[in-house]
Amino acid sequence: MAAHPPSGLSSPPPAPEPSPPGPHHARGTANAADFGVDPLGFLTRCAREYGDVVALTPANVLIVHPDDIGRALVHRRGDVVKISAEQRPRGPTGFPLAMMNSEGASWERKRSRLRPAFRSDRLEGLDTIAREAVARTVDRWSDGATIDVHAEMSRLAMHIGAVHLAGRPLGAEADALADAVAAIMRLTGSPIRLPGWLPSPTGIRLRRALRALDTALAALIEGHPADDTVTALGRLVAERADTPFAEIRDELATLLMSGYETTADALTWLVHGLGGRPEADALLAADARDHGAAASGAGGTGGANGPGGYAAAAAKEALRLYPPAWVISRVAVRPIELGGYRLAAGTTIGISQWVTHRDERWFDAPAEFRPERWLRQGAPGHRYAYLPFGAGPRGCLGASMAVREIEAVARALRSRVRLEPVAPGQVRPRPALALQPCGVRATVRRERAAPR
Repeated sequence: MAAHPPSGLSSPPPAPEPSPPGPHHARGTANAADFGVDPLGFLTRCAREYGDVVALTPANVLIVHPDDIGRALVHRRGDVVKISAEQRPRGPTGFPLAMMNSEGASWERKRSRLRPAFRSDRLEGLDTIAREAVARTVDRWSDGATIDVHAEMSRLAMHIGAVHLAGRPLGAEADALADAVAAIMRLTGSPIRLPGWLPSPTGIRLRRALRALDTALAALIEGHPADDTVTALGRLVAERADTPFAEIRDELATLLMSGYETTADALTWLVHGLGGRPEADALLAADARDHGAAASGAGGTGGANGPGGYAAAAAKEALRLYPPAWVISRVAVRPIELGGYRLAAGTTIGISQWVTHRDERWFDAPAEFRPERWLRQGAPGHRYAYLPFGAGPRGCLGASMAVREIEAVARALRSRVRLEPVAPGQVRPRPALALQPCGVRATVRRERAAPR
């Protein structure tokens, strides 16, 4: 027989919503220090110890399962925003007027403005652009020389990206942009940030890099043909009369940093991954030869080992194992249920590609560089288990271009040189604005034509 409260007394209050498990219950603010020292290790441990929904703090939750990721980014996207008003970046390094830092109608307008510049037909000729840029780069390398792979890939990616951005090679302008972007990416990645007005050495160098970027972008904007309505730069310049320079600057700066610098990161990780797999390097070399033969009309299928070829598989694997965007977040604007927990409005929902991409439920031997996994199955076991470029309406506009560029550069490089790893045990990822590769060096071995 059910019990009833005595007449005149109110019912007991409902039980509080259960909160996800997590380290904040036991360690409090010590988690912030752990995250600052080793973000990748901290998030990995949290997922392993607490499961698919983890309360990092009372207001910050990590979700790991692809079901919940798809729910947050796609199926219930109206319940979240990328950036709340309180979190929007401010100051000179935040680029607050860029599309990626906008919401609502402002975001829709800015994305619509750039979308035509990233249509699939804009990828035509990318292989040729990559081959020419790689040839210029490799011509500077001496056989037997040791190179800083990330520095070289950053400059190479900027030269290729500049052709897509502006519709023409930029030469010294691209070098200036590459130097400025590299400095900003390096200086803004520090886990300890001082107020911008303090005359610290880092702050001084950062302001100098920002001034250099402004100067380079201003020259690029002023010198661009007014009749170009095809390229990303052209579409921005076309609105110059009605758009503040700061907005155009912010848009171009984030295109460079989120696009071309992160492509350079992925290329560097690809070189590192191949260095530990001689058989994978041999398959890429065969793919490059086959693709080159097809392009020259001398036979070949245009891609060994299936559609897209081994280079495409290696590109996807580099983006899986070392995703440039290693963590993203959303903010709940209304209560949302994820993983069986009801999260309150205002909760910051974190998604770590580093964690989900290395989950053995979706990938065999997830910590190993195995491009062949993409040749066997073509896709992971869950649609949202692989998201190097995000998912849903706010997925990266340049995703297709980035994968094609990595693939094209990998083939072009391997057709001309073999890069032997130097001290691969010293390589480490640096989780900053992107997952930057540190310590990737290689010895250049030029490929010699087979005797006729």
